[in-house]
Formats: sequence, structure tokens, C-alpha cells
Amino acid sequence: MNQTMIRDTSRLGTERFDLLIIGGGISGACLAWDASLRGLKVALVDKGDFASATSSATSKLIHGGLRYLKNGEINLVRESLAERRILQAIAPHLVWPLPFMIPTYTKGNVKWMIKAGMLAYDILSFDRNKQMDKEHHMPSHKGLSAKQVLELEPGVSQDKLTGGAVYYDAQCVPERITYEFILGAGLLGAVCENYVQAVSVTRRDARGVELELQDLVTGQKLGTEAKMVANVGGPWADEVDHLFGTGEDVALVRSKGIHIVTRSVTNGNSLVLRTEEGRHLFIMPWRGKSLIGTTDVRYDGDVAELSVTDDDIRDFLDEINGALPGAQLTMDDVTYSYSGVRPLVEQDTQVYKASRKYEIVDHHARGHRGLISAVGGKFTTSRHLAEKLTDRILLHLNRPAVGCITRKRVLPGGTEGAFSEYVEQQKQNADMKDLLPESLDHLLKTYGARHGQVLDMIRKDPSLAEPISDGRPEVMAEVAFSVEHEQALTLCDVMVRRTGLATLGDPGDKSTDRVADWMAKKLGWDDLRKGRELAQLHEKIHGGPEKAQFSPVLNAESQGDR
Repeated sequence: MNQTMIRDTSRLGTERFDLLIIGGGISGACLAWDASLRGLKVALVDKGDFASATSSATSKLIHGGLRYLKNGEINLVRESLAERRILQAIAPHLVWPLPFMIPTYTKGNVKWMIKAGMLAYDILSFDRNKQMDKEHHMPSHKGLSAKQVLELEPGVSQDKLTGGAVYYDAQCVPERITYEFILGAGLLGAVCENYVQAVSVTRRDARGVELELQDLVTGQKLGTEAKMVANVGGPWADEVDHLFGTGEDVALVRSKGIHIVTRSVTNGNSLVLRTEEGRHLFIMPWRGKSLIGTTDVRYDGDVAELSVTDDDIRDFLDEINGALPGAQLTMDDVTYSYSGVRPLVEQDTQVYKASRKYEIVDHHARGHRGLISAVGGKFTTSRHLAEKLTDRILLHLNRPAVGCITRKRVLPGGTEGAFSEYVEQQKQNADMKDLLPESLDHLLKTYGARHGQVLDMIRKDPSLAEPISDGRPEVMAEVAFSVEHEQALTLCDVMVRRTGLATLGDPGDKSTDRVADWMAKKLGWDDLRKGRELAQLHEKIHGGPEKAQFSPVLNAESQGDR
């Protein structure tokens, strides 16, 4: 089955929708999927690319939130653990079990406290393996002696080390999961468009809401009508709410978090370490390197100017080296850094201690017709948030209650049964002589059931089997697939979010020029536009803000090709 999304913003100006979603991060994506499955006519817009802000700036985890137990947030942990199991089931190619080791000490991570937390975590995830294939099973926690900890990871601090524990959560590819929710909605008829901004509200009455949208690619203004509007703008939620002039703007606090990618600093294990200030940080294997996160600092600046400074990295490295003395990381070891802003609903506490719960602000029920907002939350619980939002939207639209099926409906790339068996079967049947075995394995684990579309492109043009970067499994067919079937419009869309290749560091001029040249030919870029795209990618790789520019716009011929 050909599962493709083609950009067509004209529908925004010619069709009337039951629901318009503002925000193409994970919350908006899940809402579009759920609402479409329940029979609503849906449109979704984002002024950037899908998952280009907070949703891509995560620790790449689907997790219960072990530390929230300390805050007494039992319900949030239970909800998160239940959602972890659901996401493993509906996206088995993108969500995988990941063991974590926590060293314990006489102070800080005290052994009996960690043991108690582990037991509670196991109890709250009592159904974690229900109807789960074996490769996605989550074992119960296991205690370790100090000797065992050091055998596994000799780089941890030995001072007052008492032992440790191993528990399981899951690792994910957040950008790809977000896109698959959006794709699923699109395949059901939803209009999902990136680089479209809500400019103003021109009418709001008993019939619904009329908004002026702008296609940032072409500059075209579009008048769009919807019976309801859902504001899931993440860190911009208060700005979107202000656009509607409800007089009760969503109240949120913004927290800046940074992550860094470095040379591998562990023996392949994931670690949870406590800093001297009492925060916890994660060190996880990520595509042959170490992904380390995160900081948590209140942010009052312009979200569009968010960046990672050298001072941010130096301060974080001091924390990391203090918690893991064997790492001895320097600035030269950092190959990539990224930052994101978390929208928090708690106002009167430190951002690190603030809850990751979400809040639904039902403006419609309060007399401000046609608008509902959601703020806060965490990536893991976004599907459940969407379920609650859709329930309420159906009620406001006077539509019959329709049960949510997103708990069991696999995403477009999802497969039934054991995913490893699917992979082996597909490898045997692929017959791809032009493709390296590691690239085929990568395509299967990236696109799941959709990988056949990528292979078809290679069969038509064997040159697309070439790796984008020497020594890496990503291939040029993924560039073509991203542009022709996944609405990628910029070099950052392809290299950062669709393939993730640039999130390991600078791939080098040879690789980036190869991709930029292919995209320039396909999309009709002139040398000026190509130069801007290369400069923007370089800025992004080095922690700067991402500001896509679309001048000159895509020409008519290249739009037709797509």
C-alpha cells in the first residue's frame, strides 16, 4: 500500500473542517490521528516543520518518569507506564526496551530509596508485558552489588558506592513517531500542512471559527473555517490563545533543556546519574555515540531565538564529568547539541521539580466558542491527552460519542506480531543487490511496514542505494522519499528530522552537498537558496535556532513533480 503525504495547502481555503489543530508536535499529531479515526474532518497546521520544536528536543525516551514517584505523582507515573506499553504495541519499529543502570551511594541515590522506587515502578507497570512480543518485554528491576556496577561501568564514581539497580524503559525516534501519527491522519483524509501559520481570527460565532492562515512557502493567505479549533502550540500555546482574544490566556512557564551528543562514554549501557545539585541526568547509547540530557532552567526569552551556547555546554559538561568521572568530556567531544522549551503548567515551583502533567483549558465551555487549548504534558502521554481532547471536542460538536481506538490501532509503519520476525522475513524476500545489508536493516527499523516504498525507489534508480555519508547506513533514497512522500521542504527537514543523520554531528561537506544538490534539482533551488539551506543546517548542527526561508518559493514545475 502506497502511504504518502502530498503538500496541498489549497484545501485549507476550499474545505470546511470540524476541527482545526494549531501545532504539529506530538500532541497535535496524536489529536489529528484520534479525531480522524473517530470520523471528524480534520486540518492541522504548524508554522514550522512537524516535530521541529519541543517534540524533537526530547531525551528520545518513552518512559514512566521514575523521578516523579519522589513527588508523589503516582497517577502520572501509572499513566505514563501504560502509554509506554501502548506505544510499543502500535509502533514496534520505533519504540524499543532500553535498560538503565542507577548506581547507589551512601548519600543521594541511597540504596533503600532506589530499591523502593524500583519496586513501585514494577508494581505500577504490572501489565507492561501484556500481549507484547518477547523482544519488547520489560523485565523487572534487578539489584547490583558495587562490584557488579564497576564491572559494567568502571567510569562511575567509586566514592561511597554501595551498589546499583537495573530497570527498563524505552527508547524512541520522536520525530518519526510524530510524523507517523500525522501520516495516519492524512491517510484518513486529514489535511496536515507544515510551514503554515495562523495569522488572525476573522470570525467566531455559532457556526464556528474563521481564521486567516498564511502558507509560508508561497506567501499565500488562506481563509479557513472550522467548527472547533484546538490550540496545542506547545511553548507557543499562550501566544495562540492570545490570538483568539479570550481574555484568559493559557498560563505557562517555559523551561529550557539542552542535550548533547558526544563520543561514546559508557560500555554501551544507559546510566541514570545524580548531579551535585540533586538533579538527575541520562546517558544513553545513540547510534554509536552517547546522548546526554538534560538541563532544566527557566526560560523567559523568545522561543524563536532559542539556542545552545558554549556556556550552556561547558556548564553541562561540568555536571556530567562530576557525575561520571571516567567520562572526562571536553568541548571537542561534543558532536551535536540541541535545545528545546518545555511548556509547564506549574507556576510556583522550580522548573526541574515542576510536574509534567498536562492541562486542558476548555474555553468553549467557558463561553469562548470554538476554542479548546492544551498545555504541558510529556511526549509519552500525548496519545492519552489526545483521547481526552477528542472526547470533549465530540461533545462540543454535538456528535455521537465514538470510542477511541488509538490504543490498539497500529501506526502506518507498525506491524502485527513479533517485529524481529517481520524484519527477518523481509530481508529474505528483499533481493536488493545494490543495497548494503546494514542499510536494509536500517530502513526496516526506520520505516517498518513502509520500507517497501523506499526499496521501490531504489529499484527504479539504483543510485539511490548509495549511503548519504560514508560509514553510515542512511541512503539517498531516504532523501528522495522524504521530499516526495513526507513533505520535507528544507535541508534541515531531511537531515535533522526525516533521516536524523545530522543529529550525530556534522556529516561533512561531501554528504551535505550531495543532499543539497539532489534537493536543489528536485525542488528548483537556485544557488542562493541552496547556500542558505546549507548555512541553516550548519547553524542547526551547532546549536543555533532554525529559521526556514522560502525565497525564492518552490516553482510550479517542482511542485507538480511532488
